[in-house]
Parts: sequence; structure tokens; C-alpha cells
Amino acid sequence: MDFKFNVGDTNFIALVNSNQYKTFVDEDWDLPMIREHFVREMKNNNILVCQMTNEGIEGDWRINVNFEENIIDTSYFRREEGYIKVDNNELCFVEYTCLTMAAQFEDEKVPDKYCDKFRFNIKNGLYKVDVIQYYDIDNEKHFGRNDLDIEFKFTEVSKCEEIEPKVFWWNI
Repeated sequence: MDFKFNVGDTNFIALVNSNQYKTFVDEDWDLPMIREHFVREMKNNNILVCQMTNEGIEGDWRINVNFEENIIDTSYFRREEGYIKVDNNELCFVEYTCLTMAAQFEDEKVPDKYCDKFRFNIKNGLYKVDVIQYYDIDNEKHFGRNDLDIEFKFTEVSKCEEIEPKVFWWNI
């Protein structure tokens, strides 16, 4: 399943279970607060957040969602893994503006009207997700694959392995 993610502020892209993700942080949140919030929600397996650029470059992202054999290509820019729970048969990709508006205003929802089209169906369960970024937007260079920019490979699991929850590639 492929998406052309081309809305909003794509400095950060997140995969979210909108049914469980707690959105609101504070009307006056700051970066340490939002980072702590993301990590807490990642620990609860409700979201995976990726910082896509070190230089603040926005761009359109070709995203692939893969449920097939979970073989990781040997050439990529960077890779992380995390876990996400599905309990309403869907997940969604959202971007930074969607996340931060919902963090600031209690009546804002995730996904917002712009990211709503990036929902996809997935069987309920717990998934290990390998997130593989092939495109280094800061240096305009692809590694391994030129046909997509980032891939999310899903493997259904019965429990999480011990990993430290973190915002992937955070450098702020």
C-alpha cells in the first residue's frame, strides 16, 4: 500500500492509532513537553513519531506500508523499530501541524481534515513496525531504493520486546 504524503509540515511524520492516542498536552506546550508526550504515547504503543529532516526541509514523502515478508533491505539511510497497537482496525499517518494543533487545543482531533485521507485498514493486534527511511531529504540523496522514501514494515507479534521509546531521529 502506497501513499504520497503531501500535506502540512512534514518535518515530522507519525503513525497513529487515533482511537487510543491522547492528543492534548497544554495550551502553552514547548518542545520538551511535546517530546515527553510523544515518548509517553509511544511507550503506550499508540503512536510512532519520526523526525524526517535535520534541516527543517519540508517535502512530499512516498510512503509504503508493507505487511508482506519482513526482510529489511540492506541499504537505507536510517532505520528504527517500535510497536503500535491496533484496536479499531485502522491506523493513520499524520504530520507535525496536526499533532501540535491537537496538543494545544482540546477540541482538535487526530487525524485532522488534511490527514484524514491517510487512514488505512489493518487487523486489530500488536505490531512490531520497522521504519526504514531511504531518502535523506537534507542532502537530496536516496539509499538503496529510489522508488520510495520511507517504508513501514508490519509484523504482528504477541508481545513487545524491551526497547527504549523515543522519537525516531529527534535532533532538536
